[in-house]
Amino acid sequence: MNIPARPVDLAACRALVDDLRAPNPKRYFVDATLSGVVGWWAYGAAVATSSLPMAALWITVSCLAMFRVLAFIHELFHQQQMHWFRGHWHVIAGIPLLLPLLLYLPVHQAHHSSRAYGTLQDGEYEQFAGRAYSTVTKLLALNLLIPLALVIRFGLLTPLSFAVPWVRNELIPRFLHLSLRVPFKVSETSGKWQREHRFIEIACMFVAWALCVLAAGTHSRVAIVWAVLIVGIAMLNTLRAAGATHLYDEHPGGRNAVEQMKDSLNVEGNTLSTWLLCPVGLQYHALHHLAPYVPYHHLEEAHRRLMARLPESSDYRRAAVNSVWKGWNRVATTMPVCDRLLAVGTLDVASTLQPELDNGQVPPRREEATSARG
Repeated sequence: MNIPARPVDLAACRALVDDLRAPNPKRYFVDATLSGVVGWWAYGAAVATSSLPMAALWITVSCLAMFRVLAFIHELFHQQQMHWFRGHWHVIAGIPLLLPLLLYLPVHQAHHSSRAYGTLQDGEYEQFAGRAYSTVTKLLALNLLIPLALVIRFGLLTPLSFAVPWVRNELIPRFLHLSLRVPFKVSETSGKWQREHRFIEIACMFVAWALCVLAAGTHSRVAIVWAVLIVGIAMLNTLRAAGATHLYDEHPGGRNAVEQMKDSLNVEGNTLSTWLLCPVGLQYHALHHLAPYVPYHHLEEAHRRLMARLPESSDYRRAAVNSVWKGWNRVATTMPVCDRLLAVGTLDVASTLQPELDNGQVPPRREEATSARG
């Protein structure tokens, strides 16, 4: 028998985990640093070895370790008070990989907005429902172009942008960011970030130039392995996004925090595949949209509390899957919301959705209704 889902009380859920707000700076530093040491050591071993099988092994190790370090970019956004850690992270990962926070910050700003989430203004969202296999195939193919795009972004467009305002104002916002939606134009970041981003951008410019010199000289292997490393990290992230984040069914009206949670997944368990594909707490994505301020090392405890206190019929419990593969199966079999509503005769697409799609505007922000306790 199907038990009707009980809506989640956002305030009650947040009260249960409110004491878990504080990040542990030492935990962040040790985790990121050790992962970075392993990643760069394996990268060096891949460059140095003359054995193709051993190079493949070391690149795999480097990809997994550096993927974990790069996953901290999500924490950098939500724990912005940790200025020193942000600088440390850029030194060990963001700058040498040409994947700094400035490529992610303007994208993620919209992702938690109740007006933008799941709309065309959300760069971390793409329509998977009804076309999951073709969309993921496209993303995996685009990953092959990322190393070249990063070198162009920082090695060519950055210096040009200092002399040509159009490059800074029009081309760069559309060129390359850490977004799932391609193409996508980001909005301008606030003034408080611009000085820091400019410094990071110049540092990335010099790294891009160094990679070009290495690629053209006698040490091309350094640049080639770097490119393979970037592609490998991108592939891992695409697999994670496909099976451990959202159901990816666009809605032009946006969604509040509870609706975002219902559209998201929690991958339970500590299997090796989950640990490798969902590092730094990324397996608890539904929980993250309920309480985005909880640091990664407290998410498991927060999830345990919510599962212990919420009833079996709670919407929060229905977000749980036991593996990334199960999450992908749920995404791949999700029927687009228009099809679901049409199937029960509750939606007139022409009158309900088309006006918003025609004018390209996001409807005004809806007030979050008070829901019953879950």
